[in-house]
Amino acid sequence: MARPEQRKETNRALLVGVVRYTSKRPLKFAEGLGDIAAVQHNLEELRKALCQGGVFDEDATESLSSPGVEQFENGLGFARDHTDGLLLVYFAGHGIVDTRTGGHGRLLLGLRDAKVEHGPGFPGWIRWDDVLNRLCSGENRPRHTVVILDCCYAGNASAAWEELDEQDQKRVSLLLAVQKNQRIDAGSARTPTPYTAALIRHLEHGAGESGGAVTLCGLHRSVSDSLKSSRTVGGREWSPLACRKDAAEDEVLAWPTDGDDGDEGDEVDAKEDEPRPNRLRLIAATVAVAVALTLSLWWITSRDDDHVPSASCANSPPLELRVLTDPDLEPVVRTAVNSFVTSGANTDDKNCRRTGITVYSASSAESAEAFRTQYAEWAHVGRPGFNPVGTVGPQPDVWIPASSASARRAQDDGSGNQSSVLSLEFDDKRPLAYAPMVLLLPEQLAEPEGGRTGRRLAELVTAMKGKGEQVQVRRADPRYTDAGLAAARGLYRTETPRNVELEQRRQGRPVLSGKDLVCGLARGKTVEERTVDRRTAVLVAEPTVGRHRSCADETAVTRVAEYPNDVPGLDPVFVHVRWNDARLDEGKRDEAVQRFQDWLASKDGRKAFQEDGFRDAPQGSLPSPLPGRLTSPGPMPRALSAGEAADTLEKYRQANAASRVRFLLDSSGSMSRWWDGANGAREIVKQSLSRFGPDDVFGVWSVASGGSDAAYRELLPFGTHGSGSSAAGKKEQDKAAEAGKKMDDATPEMSMEADIGGALRAALDQMPRGGEDDGHPQLIVLITDDEDNSRMSGAQQDDLVKFVGERKVPVVMVSFDSGGCLKDRLDLRVAEASGGMCLDARDDLAKGLGTEISRVAQGHR
Repeated sequence: MARPEQRKETNRALLVGVVRYTSKRPLKFAEGLGDIAAVQHNLEELRKALCQGGVFDEDATESLSSPGVEQFENGLGFARDHTDGLLLVYFAGHGIVDTRTGGHGRLLLGLRDAKVEHGPGFPGWIRWDDVLNRLCSGENRPRHTVVILDCCYAGNASAAWEELDEQDQKRVSLLLAVQKNQRIDAGSARTPTPYTAALIRHLEHGAGESGGAVTLCGLHRSVSDSLKSSRTVGGREWSPLACRKDAAEDEVLAWPTDGDDGDEGDEVDAKEDEPRPNRLRLIAATVAVAVALTLSLWWITSRDDDHVPSASCANSPPLELRVLTDPDLEPVVRTAVNSFVTSGANTDDKNCRRTGITVYSASSAESAEAFRTQYAEWAHVGRPGFNPVGTVGPQPDVWIPASSASARRAQDDGSGNQSSVLSLEFDDKRPLAYAPMVLLLPEQLAEPEGGRTGRRLAELVTAMKGKGEQVQVRRADPRYTDAGLAAARGLYRTETPRNVELEQRRQGRPVLSGKDLVCGLARGKTVEERTVDRRTAVLVAEPTVGRHRSCADETAVTRVAEYPNDVPGLDPVFVHVRWNDARLDEGKRDEAVQRFQDWLASKDGRKAFQEDGFRDAPQGSLPSPLPGRLTSPGPMPRALSAGEAADTLEKYRQANAASRVRFLLDSSGSMSRWWDGANGAREIVKQSLSRFGPDDVFGVWSVASGGSDAAYRELLPFGTHGSGSSAAGKKEQDKAAEAGKKMDDATPEMSMEADIGGALRAALDQMPRGGEDDGHPQLIVLITDDEDNSRMSGAQQDDLVKFVGERKVPVVMVSFDSGGCLKDRLDLRVAEASGGMCLDARDDLAKGLGTEISRVAQGHR
C-alpha cells in the first residue's frame, strides 16, 4: 500500500490516561483500584508512535493525563467537532462493570475522581454508553472514529457498539484490550501496560501488512497474536476484541518508522550517504512549509466567515446537553440533533458551536417512573437502593417521550417532594409531531385501499383473519415504548387483557420495540420463520413502516398499513428537566435548552420528524406518497391520555400476574472462581432479585451434593420477597433486604459436585402444570460453570433435553464457560428445547440475565 502524497482532511488523536486517582479508599468488590504508573508511559510512548507514524500531526495529538469527568467530556466534544478525517480516541485506566441493582452490566471508565460508594452511584466514573453516544452525535462528524480501550472489562464495550445502527457502526470502530468480563494486569510501573506496549511496538515497526501501512485490521491481528501466551487475572487466555465493519479494516493508523514503507514509487536513492529517515523528515518539512503558505493564502483570500470556525473555539468548548428519549424515537431525535448542532441556531458570533448534545434512550415506563418516584435517588446517586442511573441513565436536561401521556404520568400527584428536586416543564398542547398507530400486515391479508381507514381495530382484525389461517397480531413490549403501550390499549378493546397477553406469549418471546418486531419478522431465514412472517400483522406507530422497509430484504413479505380509528396515537413532546441542585451554569443551560426547543419547533426541526414518517398535525398529510402508507388517512385518533396509559399498564400487570421464577445456583467447588466480585455468580443473582416486585414469586436453590445426597438445598424459599424500590413500603423493603442478606451468606461447597440434571428435573417437576397452571409467567434460571456437565453421558444428556422440551417451561442457561452456548453444547440444547435463552462468558451475563428476568417480573412499579 503506497503512502499518500498529501492529506486533505484533518486527523486528530485524543489520548486519555488516568495515572493518579484521588480516592485511595479500599474497595471490597473492586480491589486493585489505585494509581497506575504504567499509564504515564502509555501516554508518552503512544503519542510518540502516532506522531511519527505520518497519520496524526503533533499539534493534532492531545494527551490528557488524569482528567476529571468535565475535562474529559470537553476534550471529547472538541475532538469530535474539529475532526473531519480520522479521529482516534484512546483510554487507559480503570474499568469496572456495574452489575449491581439496575446496572445492566454497563462498562464504566474511571477518571481522576472515580470512587465506588455504598449504593448504585459511581461518582467520578463515566458510562461508556455516554461516550459512544457522544461520538455518534453531530452532523459534521469525523469520517471515521477509532476508539481504543485499555482497561479491565474493555470487551464489555462491544455490547453498546452492537446496538448502534449500521451507519454508525460503519463510522466507529473499537479496539478493546480484552474480552468481556475479564480483568487484566497493568504490568510493571516502569513500562507501558502489556496491551498498549504491543500497540506501540506494531505501530512503530509495522503490523505484518503488505505495503507497510499499519491498518486497523492488521494492528488488531498482530496485537492479539502478541498476547496469545498471556493470561487475564482470572486465568483465561488473553483475547483482545475488535468491533468494526469490513470497510474499516483497511483504515491506516500509521506508517512504520523503520525500514521500507513499501511505496513502489519512492525515488529516494538508498545508496546516498544521508540516512533515509532524515531525508524523509527534510522532505516532510519542506512540504509542510509549502502547504502552510498555500493554506495561509487560501485563508486570507477565500474563507467564508459564515462557515469557518474561529481559532478561538478551542478556548470555549460547547456546553453539553443530555437528551433522553423513547427508544422508538431515538433515530429521529438523533437526526434532528445532528442537524441542530451544525445549524446557525447553534453558532455564536465567532462561528463556534454553542451546544453539544448526547442522545440516549430508555424504557418509557422506567423513565416516567424514575421522574415520578425515584427523583431523590437520581439526584443523589451515592445513596443505597435502586437507582435510575442504572436503568435509565444520567440526569437529562431534556426528555422527549413519544407520548404526552408519559410526561403527565411522570409528574407526582402532589403527595411527594418532586418539586424540591426537579421540575418538568412542557406544553402538551404543542407536541413536536403526531403519529397514528397502524396495523401493518402482509399485503395479501389487507383490505382494499378504501377499506383501510375509518374502521375499528376489531373490524380490521376480523377481516384479516377471514383471509388466512393461523393469522396473528403482535405488538411490542408496552413497558418499553409508548407505541407498545398504545398498541396494548388498542388490543385490550378487542379482547380481555388476559386473553391478549396469553396469545402474545404463545407467539413467542416479548420484543422490545416496533423496529425490533418488524425487522425480526422480515429477517427470518428458515421456512418456518418465513411462514410466520406471511401470517403475522403488527400493531405499531406509523413511522415504523419506513423502518420495516429499510431492514426487509427481497424475500420478506410486502406490508401495507391499515388505520384503526379507535387506537390512540402518539404526540411526542419536549420536556425541559430542571434539577434544583444544578445551579452552577443554570442560565447558560436554560438558554441552550431554549435554543434547541425553538429550533425543533421551527420548519427545519419539524422537517426531521416529517422525513421520518411523522405527521405535522392530527389531520396532516404526508409530504409525499410513501410505500405502504396512505397519504391522507383522515383525522388521527386522539393521543393516548395519562389515565389510559396508567390503566393499561395496570391491566398489563394484572393480565400477566406475578411471575414464578426458580434460580438454580451451581454451588460446587469449581464455582469458587466465579463466586465473588461485581461479575460473580452471587452478585448476578442478587441483581436479578432486585428486579422483582412484591407479588412476584421466586426462590433460589444451591445445587451441590455429594454421593447420594439430594441434588439441591434451599437458599431462598419459593415465595414473595418484597421489593427494594423506594416506592415500596418499609415492610416490603425489609423483606427484600432479608433476601439479599441470605444471598450474601451463600458460599460454594468446596468438596461437592453439581448434579445439574437432577436439580433441573426437580425444579421442572415443582413448577405448576396442567390444571395447576394459573397462566402466570414461569422461568427457571440455571447458573453454572459447566464443569459437571461431563458427569452425564450422551444418552443422559439427550434424555434431559427431551424432558425439558416436554415441560415447556423456559430455561435460561447462564454459563461462566465462554463456550457454553456453542452448537451442540448441553446449555444451548436445553435452552432451545425449552424456548429459553443461553448466555455464556462471551456475553454480558448480568445484563443478559437482567433482560430475561424483566420479561416476566412485575418489577418495581
